[in-house]
Amino acid sequence: MPSYYLFSMGCKVNAYENSAVGTSLSGHGYTRAEKVEDADVIILNTCSVTGRADQKSRQHISKFRRLNPHAVFLVMGCYSQLHSDIAAKLGADIVLGGADRDEAYELIERFQKERTPIVQVKKSLRHEEYDELGVTAFTDASRAYLKIQDGCDNFCSYCLIPTLRGNSRSRKPGDVIRETERLVKAGYKEIIVTGIHIGGYGKDLGDGSYRLPDLLEQMLETCPELYRLRISSIEESEIDEKFLALLKKYPNIVDHLHIPLQSGSSSVLTRMRRKYDTDAFLKKLEAIRAIRPEIAITTDVIAGFPGETDEEWKETVEFCKKANFAEIHVFPFSSRPGTFAASLKDTDPKVKNERVAELLTLSKQMREGYKQRFYGRKLPVLFEDFDEETHMAKGHTSNYLLVSIPSEKSLHGEVVDVTYDSSVASD
Repeated sequence: MPSYYLFSMGCKVNAYENSAVGTSLSGHGYTRAEKVEDADVIILNTCSVTGRADQKSRQHISKFRRLNPHAVFLVMGCYSQLHSDIAAKLGADIVLGGADRDEAYELIERFQKERTPIVQVKKSLRHEEYDELGVTAFTDASRAYLKIQDGCDNFCSYCLIPTLRGNSRSRKPGDVIRETERLVKAGYKEIIVTGIHIGGYGKDLGDGSYRLPDLLEQMLETCPELYRLRISSIEESEIDEKFLALLKKYPNIVDHLHIPLQSGSSSVLTRMRRKYDTDAFLKKLEAIRAIRPEIAITTDVIAGFPGETDEEWKETVEFCKKANFAEIHVFPFSSRPGTFAASLKDTDPKVKNERVAELLTLSKQMREGYKQRFYGRKLPVLFEDFDEETHMAKGHTSNYLLVSIPSEKSLHGEVVDVTYDSSVASD
């Protein structure tokens, strides 16, 4: 039987898409290879969110081609959308961008017959419909990703994703609900709802009145036995009264939200073309914590945005302290060609690195402080991984604390109450 090897870079959406393509290949008689060297087909989903991501994408294309020169090599995703010619030159047999992933199997079959390189990348993705892959993206973990949306219409001044991923487009509610049911019946205890900009879900469906909270509620009402529902990321401006009501009504929505901040300075947020200021952001955190006092709220921050002054950076640091995040993901500003921010004078790399280091230190302190709030408590842990050499089982709590305990056997998919302290905390 022919085999395939999957590798995904970047976001959870890429992981979902890779898994869906793999499921499609499995349905056509393929088996999954554990090593790239052993595969008949290689699927690489690339990323282009930063210049560093571009570099890593190029490295992986070259590396996989070198490790397995005879496999059919399909490269897709954001990097190949932007640089399809380079992806082909580096060794890809089939190049897709941010669309047509539902045609992966047919394109692989075509290449195997014709042995002619295929580059199928649309110049613009701004008028696409949702790319329904038609299969459930089963994963090996006890948690499953469920993609509900693609693309983005926000056009933040630093971001190339609206160009690379195209317009915001929503998956049909019926398809989402059916996949939810299949995942729950297959035994998955946690579903992670993901997309490029999931807060924009529904605005392109009908009259736009059926939005993300409506979809989440339908998922939970249809499958009340779903143990956990996790939301990959949501913007502050899209956490409305209906969303807050869901947090109050459904305890199986986890105690963790990832809400991107990007800057704690309102003047920088304006230059970033974000849709809120720091006051609005803080008020939203207060509304969430009024319902879920111990929820873990994590965020993203860009350090060294063009023109960011020392005073504006100080505002960001102080705001993060005030917001009391459970963790901060910090990124140095990366200029992306074609964005407004790319036309601005970049910040000195040394300054960027210093700011990244400062905020990472703060994030570590805040993470430790958040963890210590739960020391001595019994927390339900959904176990996902097992190391046979060390006999350690790993899993997450509802509020995304990573736990590792000794075990004689795999606890994959099981929920076990664990007394949480520094001896079991793994993050």
